[in-house]
Amino acid sequence: MIEAARWLLKHRLLAIWRPPTWIHVLALPDFLRCVAAAIEGTSIAGIYNLGDDRPLTLQEFVDTVAIHWGVPKPWRCPKWAFYAAGWCCEAFATVFGTACPLTRDFIKIGMASYVSDTSRMKRELLS
Repeated sequence: MIEAARWLLKHRLLAIWRPPTWIHVLALPDFLRCVAAAIEGTSIAGIYNLGDDRPLTLQEFVDTVAIHWGVPKPWRCPKWAFYAAGWCCEAFATVFGTACPLTRDFIKIGMASYVSDTSRMKRELLS
């Protein structure tokens, strides 16, 4: 998804909604350390919430990577525009009997914020 976002940003094709969407990202090296600790740990059990020290908004994240890559920031569009795009994709897929790459349900899921308590991860996996 990151490489797709880079390509879309580079070609001025990525848009993002205006209201903030809170996310919890995790750097790949930290994720790999967590996986290794979970595999090698003797008392590791259950579900761990993995994430960075603090949540940030999806909008902040995409703007930051755009600056890092030296490409334009994404367009900011109203929420209704994304639901309209989903509806258009669904209608096209229904009429022509094709798969639908973008649905209104997918947009709703994408707009949902997700933040979790990562203290257990830090205490037991990355100590």
